[in-house]
Amino acid sequence: MMTCRSLVRSFAGAAALMAGLAAAQPGAAADDVRGSWMLGIGAQVDEDSNDSVLGTFSVGIGSTTWLSFAAGRSSSPADRADIEADTLVLGFDHRFAKVGFTVEAEEWGDSGVLETQDLAGSVYFDRDSWRIAFGYETRDIDIPFTVTGPLGNTFRRTFQTGADSYSLDARVGVGEHWQLYLGVAEYDYERNLNALPRIDSLNLLSTSTLTLANSFIDHERSIGAEREIGRMLLSMRFATDRSAIDDSKFETYDLALLVPLGARVDLEVNMGSGRSEFFDSSVYGGLLFLVYGGR
Repeated sequence: MMTCRSLVRSFAGAAALMAGLAAAQPGAAADDVRGSWMLGIGAQVDEDSNDSVLGTFSVGIGSTTWLSFAAGRSSSPADRADIEADTLVLGFDHRFAKVGFTVEAEEWGDSGVLETQDLAGSVYFDRDSWRIAFGYETRDIDIPFTVTGPLGNTFRRTFQTGADSYSLDARVGVGEHWQLYLGVAEYDYERNLNALPRIDSLNLLSTSTLTLANSFIDHERSIGAEREIGRMLLSMRFATDRSAIDDSKFETYDLALLVPLGARVDLEVNMGSGRSEFFDSSVYGGLLFLVYGGR
């Protein structure tokens, strides 16, 4: 859950909460988030010694506009994918009266091993009891590698390819305290991934939930639910993904509890399990701190 994209999803929910807090201030217009801000720090680790840390900051720069920055690092040990990757993200979210849109740019990777550049956008329709979003993402993938010539000379080369994806995310309120979620995404790669250098090693990224968002997946499906319990929020999610390399299936189960620590401080405790057709299941867990300020 603490991949960069999943943490951004967590902050999307926090943005909605922050808009409500801002609007509750005397003299504030409805949904006016100007001057509001959010700060978050999260970390996760799994039993295979993969780990992920990420910090993000969002600020309201208009009555219905958010600007977000995020930076983090994901690590996979030498006996796995052997990657220590950095993440940088810039995001923009603006709402009109009945529709909104998001734009996000991300750089992710480990210099000399795997580097990606992503540009994504979505259009969403948001009402009191439901929300639906349609997204598109384009991704450039660079994999540097070394080849040895017949005379023993080594040459540095870079394998390049691209990918496009289309997604649908939906939320609907059920009763007074329940929210149901559904997500679907399809990926299309320009080149045959089996031809990528070191693809067997890099495919190990798909076996950890902490690095799944940056691995080579063909499609993903997810379903989830949220339940308000007093001032706390319980979230449950099941996702299934398929590798674009070996067609193996990967399943994850997430459980998270968001607990208010103060008027503008929340703590999320999360845990889950991921399993693949070719690898044993792995358990992971972590913490996410959210601090709200401004108006």
